[in-house]
Amino acid sequence: MLEVSQRVGLHASTTYRLLATLRDRGFVEQETAGGRYRVGIQAFRVGNAFLAAADLRERLRPVLATLAAHSRETANLVILHEAEAVYIDHIVGVNIAKLFTQIGQRVPLHCTAVGKVLLAYAPDPEGLLRRLRLRRFTPHTMTTPAALRRALAAVRAAGCAVDREEHELGVACVAGPVWDASGRVVAAVGISGPSARVLPRLAQMQRHVRAAAAAASRLMGAPAALLRTGGAGPAGEGGGRDGTRMTRRRPRG
Repeated sequence: MLEVSQRVGLHASTTYRLLATLRDRGFVEQETAGGRYRVGIQAFRVGNAFLAAADLRERLRPVLATLAAHSRETANLVILHEAEAVYIDHIVGVNIAKLFTQIGQRVPLHCTAVGKVLLAYAPDPEGLLRRLRLRRFTPHTMTTPAALRRALAAVRAAGCAVDREEHELGVACVAGPVWDASGRVVAAVGISGPSARVLPRLAQMQRHVRAAAAAASRLMGAPAALLRTGGAGPAGEGGGRDGTRMTRRRPRG
């Protein structure tokens, strides 16, 4: 520990507390014999996640550029980390006067378009759903598991998700899944902008996002069957709360 303290230029007691915290969280390990510290498994996991996100950003940036150009709104690339959606890249659209997303920003899964996509296509969506705190952000936020389950089924049926001011008043978003070669959803791609501009053009925005999600999935080597359906189930196209055609309004929950 003294060597670490000297190298980082911190007092020994401060270094001890920091190392204890890192050890408890798995970022460093302490050898039984000698007490020396080495990098822990959690640090490797974070490093691998960073490298994977950097690779996604590099490979899919042309798709974001095309989506931003076609939609004229901000195009976003988002991944799932633990129980949140994390923005790893975006390209600002020409219509944007205010930026609605930031790289590195974490947002809830239950009330954002990108979050609902990542939750709907997660390996264990039910287990992930049980971990969520369904906090209300606006009058339009779904706050019951039953309402969220219906919304996730709609996302899977349509192959895309819509956020109609569920996370932030005045902001609307559309997102779709990015599949990889193993048939796993590794990211969500979408657009965000003022609801007054996005919602009147919702069908057009959904087409742009579905095309971007398919293009991104092709770059990731997704199976042809997924590209043909866009991950959608039998319900296919539509324009309901999360992209499906509705004959009656669902309760907001």
